[in-house]
Amino acid sequence: MSGADSLLWMTVIAITSGIVAQLISAFMGIPSIVPLFVIGIAIGPEVLGILNPELLGGGFETIIKLCVAIILFEAGLNLDKSEIKKHQKVILPLITYGGLITMFLGAFFARVIMDISWEKAFLFGSLVIVTGPTVIHPLLRRVKVGSRLKNILESEGVFIDPIGAMVAIFVFELIVQESLSFLHSFFLVFFRLAIGTVVGVIGGFLIGKIVKRWSLLMEEIADLFVLASALGIYALSEALIAESGLMAAVASGAILGNMDIPEEDTLRKFKGKLSVLVISLLFILLSANLELKHVSILGWNGVLVVLALLFIVRPIEVFISTIGSDLHFREKVFLSYICPRGIVAASVSSIFAIQLERRGMTWGDEIQGLVFLTIGISVLIQGLTANGVARILGVLTESRRVVIVGANAFGRLVGKLLKKNGREVGLIDTNENLVRIAYVEGFDVVEGNSLDPDNLEKVGITEADTLLAVTTSNKVNLLVSKLVKDDFGIKAAFPVLNMIESNMGKETIAKLGLDIAFGKPLNMYEINHKVAHKEYRVFECYVEDGLAGRKIEDIPVPQDVIAVLLIRGKLKDTLICRSNLSIEKGDKIVFVDLANGLSLTEKLGFKECNQITV
Repeated sequence: MSGADSLLWMTVIAITSGIVAQLISAFMGIPSIVPLFVIGIAIGPEVLGILNPELLGGGFETIIKLCVAIILFEAGLNLDKSEIKKHQKVILPLITYGGLITMFLGAFFARVIMDISWEKAFLFGSLVIVTGPTVIHPLLRRVKVGSRLKNILESEGVFIDPIGAMVAIFVFELIVQESLSFLHSFFLVFFRLAIGTVVGVIGGFLIGKIVKRWSLLMEEIADLFVLASALGIYALSEALIAESGLMAAVASGAILGNMDIPEEDTLRKFKGKLSVLVISLLFILLSANLELKHVSILGWNGVLVVLALLFIVRPIEVFISTIGSDLHFREKVFLSYICPRGIVAASVSSIFAIQLERRGMTWGDEIQGLVFLTIGISVLIQGLTANGVARILGVLTESRRVVIVGANAFGRLVGKLLKKNGREVGLIDTNENLVRIAYVEGFDVVEGNSLDPDNLEKVGITEADTLLAVTTSNKVNLLVSKLVKDDFGIKAAFPVLNMIESNMGKETIAKLGLDIAFGKPLNMYEINHKVAHKEYRVFECYVEDGLAGRKIEDIPVPQDVIAVLLIRGKLKDTLICRSNLSIEKGDKIVFVDLANGLSLTEKLGFKECNQITV
């Protein structure tokens, strides 16, 4: 096989393996880095020998740098400026002297436990300063902490990546270029950060202005233009001064993300998918390039260094960095617990290993192995236990929010009933007119595609315990319900079945692990028409012994009568009615009656039914 063919197959295998790893991650509900790491090693030279990144030659280092630039640009794009301002008293210390605390203490424990030279110890300490949005963001989707903790961790992850990379480069240059003084290297790092920030801010501003000015002409290629421009900004900054491009990538993304440009949701979605692809490709290549002997040779001493980093160094960093903040003790403990390392640490350590080998220094592989061990242990421990730790600490948000997909007339009616019974409600729809009506009626509402996780986060899915999908499309209702169940860990996700669109049955829904909203298929077109024209009444009915123990789907009411809500117990817990919800004595069920079907209440097993206004 020719060299060109080998590179072709290697690229295809790396991309395909990365996507397979992402699918495994989604299916098993584990951090994507775990299957990416395992598959990368399995197909690399160490095991199956299918993938050998060394065939890329000098291009391997360039690929790593470009991939990291794209990842950091996308992370900057998702930064919320208003949230950063709220929590800057915590974020700024964490990414400045907090990072230095991590480096010095990390180096100390590496030196003492593993008996390595100070040069190696400080290089390791500088490499593990970073946390990383590629690991933090998916983790916080499943761990429903408050917005304050969520934004502090995500903002720290985005900003510490380029800063940590610069510090690591500073330490690296002190080691390999003995002619450079400490002061010279320090000012060089500061200058790189400054140049990167200036180039990124100006570049991001210009990109935003161009997209705004010619949005109609660029409608089909706006996302590609932004991608090309982001890479151009990175390259320009690197041309001005080497190793400044990462800061430029973050800065340009942050500026662009806060400029309210046209088709911003489309751009974010495109960049999000591209970032997933890039992360998959990059981590597969990095894992395949790792020699397992450089991890195994570390032994238990390596594990002890990582544990010290996670459970001694991180808490010291957090508690010192949050002095004077308004964070509670339990919030500080949770921040101390969450510090998984990710793709940037892996990438920079791999680059250093390559460059040290060129200079005849073989110990770079040892540091790379220790960094990968840190990534593996931190992701595995925190990915599996973060939710339990948050629950023990009491920092999980009390989920009272219901997200309704579909701002149609019926969706808004259900939303009003939920709000009337003490639940918070957020609506999402692609229809601009329906979104406008919902906004006028006082709802928190987002215009956008509900199948985009970013839009779901905007409408508050991370603070919700229930999702109700009431669009006229069965496909959308089922897909979004499955999405929030798998990606956000929301068990109470209920799709409406529109009987006009298809004859999909209960068995199909059960196979997906879902439950039919309101207990039966509905004619959503007719229901929306009647609700929009006020051709309905709402009743609250009190359950007697006759219905106790039965399920919502078993209530003997006509098709035009819909069991919408069930209010249970003295605490008046408000639940969405669905097929398998059991009824208890003392429950109160809220019905929407479209055709006087509740006229004979005593025959239906209710003590009484009272009409209410909405």
